[in-house]
Amino acid sequence: MDFSLFHMWQQMGAVAKVVVVLLAIMSVYSMAVAVERWFCFRTGRIRSLGYLADIQKILGTKSGLKGALGVDERWQGSPVAKVIGSGVKQFVHGVNALETKSEDLTELEFVVEGVSRSMERVRDREVANLKRGLSALATISSSAPFVGLFGTVFGIITAFQNMADPGKGGGGLATVSAGISEALLTTAVGLAVAIVSVWFYNYFIARVDDLTIDVDETTGEILESMLREVRALAVR
Repeated sequence: MDFSLFHMWQQMGAVAKVVVVLLAIMSVYSMAVAVERWFCFRTGRIRSLGYLADIQKILGTKSGLKGALGVDERWQGSPVAKVIGSGVKQFVHGVNALETKSEDLTELEFVVEGVSRSMERVRDREVANLKRGLSALATISSSAPFVGLFGTVFGIITAFQNMADPGKGGGGLATVSAGISEALLTTAVGLAVAIVSVWFYNYFIARVDDLTIDVDETTGEILESMLREVRALAVR
């Protein structure tokens, strides 16, 4: 008895073939999402580190946060740069807009509070962008085994139909073993797709958490710098 994949494909029923094709599409899609996300996270991590290095150098100078204005434009693709860059820009413009009230500590603290809320909104958008496509990986990893099982059920039905047909073996052991092996193939494919997808999903979720921590820590440091600057302005 030939148990090659090609022979089993030929012996499969229509439903089992559709299930295998569907699982193949799910597998290709999960791989495409994984490759795209890998490049996205790699680029974001590298450029975020570059942006943080530049910011640390600037904050140590007399120019302060004004010197950091526009630095984020040199590090496109960095989640940290987008969040911090938007906050720095709003802070500098907010302080400049106060004009004669630029030495009023209360007004300056209102500016910092507004910047904090704005940075939080940008952070949420960036985290959502980082998670783009990951919900698909989660769906594939949870549904692929059931899709494979669905094909197995119909494969077993086909095997029993062949067992009942005298022209296709009439219920011999060879007919039973061949039919069951063909039916279980869809379950095996479904499990393989699910295992790979859940690995990718867990890996990228961990990367999202790492970048989120970077954003949160940097945001906290920048807000502290803003408070120090506004207090220095109020003392003048």
